[in-house]
Amino acid sequence: MYRTYRTTKDTIMGAETENTDISLKLITDLDEKEYVMVKRQKEVAIYSLLLVGNVTEIVHGVSFKEYRDITYARLDKELLEQGIKPKKRL
Repeated sequence: MYRTYRTTKDTIMGAETENTDISLKLITDLDEKEYVMVKRQKEVAIYSLLLVGNVTEIVHGVSFKEYRDITYARLDKELLEQGIKPKKRL
């Protein structure tokens, strides 16, 4: 089931998944930076953890309007980064 996760900095839409073939371990280095070690069948990788924002709300489900607005905002940002002015939408 897809959910909307609202944080202090961003809105994330996605599904939580559980998988017995994957294990996660939190690693904290000497400078107190946090990483996650992800072990899959034959692959082991470490990812740095960057704070996206503190969760302010979890909505069970995704509204089409909010999904569309967020998707267009991301596309518009990519276009602006390429020097292209996005079209106005109704």
